[in-house]
Amino acid sequence: MSVIFIPTASAIAEVNKLVCREGGTPHHCNDIGKVESAISTAFYPGVYPFAHGGLAKVAGALCFYLVKSHAFVDGNKRTGALAAITFLNQHGMDLSYPLDEKRDMNALADIIESCAAGNVTKDELIEWFDRHKSYLD
Repeated sequence: MSVIFIPTASAIAEVNKLVCREGGTPHHCNDIGKVESAISTAFYPGVYPFAHGGLAKVAGALCFYLVKSHAFVDGNKRTGALAAITFLNQHGMDLSYPLDEKRDMNALADIIESCAAGNVTKDELIEWFDRHKSYLD
């Protein structure tokens, strides 16, 4: 296995700054320790192979833990999604999912909303990421 790039808490805080700026809301981190905990839990035990499985599953776990940690005042769902996708992209992967044009919602946004509402479990989100993974050229 080649080098695995594990995001830092400060890098994820920067992702939140970006999504808040683009959304027109102020960035504020309630607790950087929650971000560190989300990273540590997703990437347990800290070296490959990780407890959650392949890289797409780890990205799903990272997304789940960031969304559920509520480390930021705003943008937790967007931060979780973007951090997970960035992790995948760094490792030659992406997600492929459908767009529901009638609802103006894509399947990623839909499952993350469901996760935040408590209607999707960690394991369901992890499996969703694994089923929707694709490889970059």
